[in-house]
Amino acid sequence: MLGSPFDLRIIALKMAAMAAIILLLLLFANFAYRDRSRLKYFIGFAIALQTIYMVWRLFFTIPMINVISIVLGGLLFLAELVALVQSTTHRVMFLNDYKPVIKTLADLTELPTVDILIATYNEPVSVLRNTVAAATSQKYPKDKYKVYICDDGRREEVHELAEEYGAVWAVRDEHTHAKAGNLNSCLQNYASGELFAVLDADMITKTTFLERTIGYFEDPKMALVQAPQVFYNPDPFQNNLKLFETIPNEQDFFMREVLERRSQFNAVLNVGSNAVFRRSAIEDIGWIPVGTITEDMATSMLLQARGFNTTFVNENLAMGLSPDFFADYVIQRDRWCRGNIQVLKKWNPLKLPGLSFMQRLIYLDGVLYWFFGLQKMVYYIGPILFLLTGIPIYYSDVFTMLLFFVPTYYSASLIFTLFGHKSRTYTWAHIYESALAPYLSISAVSELFFSKKIKFSVTPKGKNDRDTYFAFKVAMPHIVLGIFSFISLIVGISKMLTDVNYMMPVYLVNLFWLLYNMLGIFVAIFVCFEKRRYRVAERFSMKERMVLRLEDGSEIPVDLLDISVAGCAVAPVKPLAEPDSLAGMKIHLVFPEDGMAIPGVFLRSRAWGKKFILMFDRLAALQNTYLVNFIFDRQMNGFGEFSKDNIIKIIRTRVL
Repeated sequence: MLGSPFDLRIIALKMAAMAAIILLLLLFANFAYRDRSRLKYFIGFAIALQTIYMVWRLFFTIPMINVISIVLGGLLFLAELVALVQSTTHRVMFLNDYKPVIKTLADLTELPTVDILIATYNEPVSVLRNTVAAATSQKYPKDKYKVYICDDGRREEVHELAEEYGAVWAVRDEHTHAKAGNLNSCLQNYASGELFAVLDADMITKTTFLERTIGYFEDPKMALVQAPQVFYNPDPFQNNLKLFETIPNEQDFFMREVLERRSQFNAVLNVGSNAVFRRSAIEDIGWIPVGTITEDMATSMLLQARGFNTTFVNENLAMGLSPDFFADYVIQRDRWCRGNIQVLKKWNPLKLPGLSFMQRLIYLDGVLYWFFGLQKMVYYIGPILFLLTGIPIYYSDVFTMLLFFVPTYYSASLIFTLFGHKSRTYTWAHIYESALAPYLSISAVSELFFSKKIKFSVTPKGKNDRDTYFAFKVAMPHIVLGIFSFISLIVGISKMLTDVNYMMPVYLVNLFWLLYNMLGIFVAIFVCFEKRRYRVAERFSMKERMVLRLEDGSEIPVDLLDISVAGCAVAPVKPLAEPDSLAGMKIHLVFPEDGMAIPGVFLRSRAWGKKFILMFDRLAALQNTYLVNFIFDRQMNGFGEFSKDNIIKIIRTRVL
């Protein structure tokens, strides 16, 4: 940005014009808020503003001072152009209300046979056990479905687990093509049902999973029914920032909002788990595609290109685990980033025959998203470069820039608000992208230009026994960015106070830009403090009347407070005289509804005998299945949702 001697009349005119446009935007937004059918006009106006802004940017603001300014100025323009494509796609997807038709088993003349494929490689058997227990207890005719544990680790303990729960242990000799090869092997050598479901090793289904998804196959062209991945443990942001249930899981926005809107354009993305497929449709595309490390995206896109239908059922039908550590989260997103770019190079959605215009646009938008790391890095470099060296990557006087920039981005913010998103805000989007930007910028560039075969790696989950530590290696890029940002802040303030007065607005804008970037950078550093997770298994708050049966056969009425697959907390209905005397005693927790008794040990009492802590012990398959179903059938949502408090207050009270 440029500074020039003040012409107060010109400045006043520009700021008055900006204020008038903002006022018009507010009035227009209120007009759209009162009647959602008017929203399309507001969106059209916003897109026109953004287009005018981008044309102005292209012809008047790319600096030609030196090679650095030309290259970085061009990259900044390109980053904003990509943002225009993405925001336009987002607005089209969310423009109209979408209420999908609900299908049930009653819509079918005959129930199809279904295979449930659980893909596993090296996940802990303790995690896999609950997934198998839930999958084998579906409310669907027992002679109509079969469960297969696709064990690419070929572990004997998994073989024993399959026998314990009546599942089939599906293994193969050649471990090629990772998860896609594993599933194809099961389909070609073991399974034979008309439909098949795919579950990750940690995804625990409700007993109604098949009941709520199979009805959609009444449509003979239906090839994929996708349910969201919902997570019952805190993700690294929720856990490491100590925000827990005050923010939603980072994936909720895509899993619960974006996927539903993709469904109206038959552009549902298979997310690798919690999906049911028509076997004949998968055979038609040559089985589950291989050659990428994200076979799920390729599968849905190829099905849609062949003219098959896909739909999304926005219900919590299966719940799984988020990565425990931020380092594992980065590895997972690196794989997704590379996999999406691999799909782009192998099956370019812009050229793939059979896709509609909206399908092409949505898939292109999905791939472009994974270049956000590059976008963020350019945004980081801009103010740092200017404040330290004086080299601009945005060539305009400040007040003209504000005239074009502020209304454009304020209109985008208003639209995002009008859409009423429940699981994403602009600020949290900035934080999430900032946390991953240094890593995924490298992933995107290396995969796009220097791609080489990457070994598929399973995201570690359920291994939460480490003490609190600082992931210095993971934090290093953010620490470097933070140091440069802090130095730039000091230098920028110094220059602002000593330079000619007409440069002050230039420094102020760049300092504001820098501070906004620093919010994301320093929160990312805090996320790298990997907090220990103390519970063996996640607990769920529940209120149910239970019975505690002691060794001597006597029974104590208790109220359930919270429960997990490992233990629970209960409160006695009537106080006991000496509750601590029960410590170490073998007990049974009896579920009055059907008399199921879960064995365990009385660990201790708390709150002067008002709360008992029980640990379950040596559950048989039937008991474990009952417990898993009791817990997860009652879960409506995943872990966390936005608190009413603003982000600054939350971070200040919870993190600092």
